[in-house]
This record gives sequence, structure tokens and C-alpha cells, in this order.
Amino acid sequence: MGIITAESNKDYILKSLDDVFTQDEVQCVYNRLSIERYQYWANTNLGSRLYLLKRSKDVKRNHLLAKQYAEEALADLIPRRFESLEVTVQQNETGRIELLIEITRLNGQIGKILYFVPVGG
Repeated sequence: MGIITAESNKDYILKSLDDVFTQDEVQCVYNRLSIERYQYWANTNLGSRLYLLKRSKDVKRNHLLAKQYAEEALADLIPRRFESLEVTVQQNETGRIELLIEITRLNGQIGKILYFVPVGG
């Protein structure tokens, strides 16, 4: 499983990497999730709305929003880069939602990426 943790300065650390993924594929997923929606000048549809959860309270309904925002951000990767993807949400700590993204590559290999979303300010 690939585990990505974001630093406060917008850098990320790739904690581990499966044999299934390349650095490029993980970076592509990370960029889609970490860039704010409508902020990238070349493509306003690139990015996610996960940044909105930083300012909201840490409540259960944010799990559904996090899943929707992640699926929306990764949707355009399906026909070109990946065969399918599935996002599941869990919360083991207060103030952080964990997105487990299960991705099926075009060659049929399945891998998982764990991405953390800060919630509650």
C-alpha cells in the first residue's frame, strides 16, 4: 500500500510504495487530491474540494463529503490511466480522515493508496 502524508509546507512524503505503482502514478493521484479545485490556471477542473473540510467541524457527515470530493477529483483518471478506483473512508484519529483508494491499473493489477485529510480547524 502506498502511504502519502502531507507536510504543512505543501510537500508530501511517500512513506511506502507498492510494486504495483510507479512514482508517477502516485504523484498523479496526490496532485489531484491536494490541488484546490478551480485554482490551477491551465485546467480549472483539476483538483479537489477537500480543502473545504479543513474549515469544517469534525463530524460524521464529512466522511461522505470526503468520499465525494475524492471521487470527483479522480474521476477523469479512469479511462486514460486506471481501469477503476474505489474510495473508502475511515477515521481513527480526531481531526483526520483517512481515504483508502483502491486502484485497478489498466493491466489488471490492484493497489491501494492511503491519503490523509485534515478536518476541523
